[in-house]
Amino acid sequence: MKQRILTALVGVPVLLLLMYLGGAPFAFFVFVLGTVAAHELYTMAKGRHQILLVPVLLGVWAMFLASWLGVSNWLTLGILITFCLVFGHAVFHFPEFDVVDIAVNFMALIYIGWTLSHLILLGNMDNGRVLVFMAFLAMWANDSGAYFIGTWFGKRRPWGAISPKKSVEGTIGGIVITCIALFLMNLYFNLMPLVAPVFIGIAVAIIGLIGDLMESMLKRYYGVKDSGKILPGHGGFLDRFDSVMLAAPMMYYCILLVQMFSHGSHLGGWGVWIGF
Repeated sequence: MKQRILTALVGVPVLLLLMYLGGAPFAFFVFVLGTVAAHELYTMAKGRHQILLVPVLLGVWAMFLASWLGVSNWLTLGILITFCLVFGHAVFHFPEFDVVDIAVNFMALIYIGWTLSHLILLGNMDNGRVLVFMAFLAMWANDSGAYFIGTWFGKRRPWGAISPKKSVEGTIGGIVITCIALFLMNLYFNLMPLVAPVFIGIAVAIIGLIGDLMESMLKRYYGVKDSGKILPGHGGFLDRFDSVMLAAPMMYYCILLVQMFSHGSHLGGWGVWIGF
């Protein structure tokens, strides 16, 4: 517990500083996060599946670079790079490298590259630094709410095979706390229509739970306790950022949807909007 607290005391201020700086410093952080996360997944799968780390990383980096340069339609370039290299390897190494290995490589690319690239895309939006913080706040609120409500009231635990401590009551508590946190933050910054953070909070909290459970499932499948040891007391980057990896694209596309149903405000010049 002491290590866990010390890591948080150092890591959280650094992360907040990078979010505040935005731009190249935050994009560099995402590059590092994605690189380490890919290596963690490669290490976890080793011995059971063959992840080709270099082809996957080249695809991941291409997605990050496209997002940072603001040419999001180039995200598919990352898929093309990994596609060519992985399938090129497969045709020369079959059956040692089979269809399952191919699928795992593309899972790694999408799970890490595509998801995390949306943190950079969020940062490129109007009020991007605040939106990135909102994505992280949503996950922190969701985790905290789920933990405390689940500890106090949790009885139904349907995910015992993956994460025995997670409960339905905790999940509902996490969703409620997330909605409250985003609503209050939006009330202060006046980023978007009044009701939008509630819908976004529900969507982001649910997908964040799926991200958390998915990473737990991968660890159980590959028989490891933590994805890595880079964060003392917390495990690896995948352990700490699994929720926000899926929350980032959900937040990004929810905001785009809200823009479609809105007219003129602070988030890209929308107007007053109270519902769909």
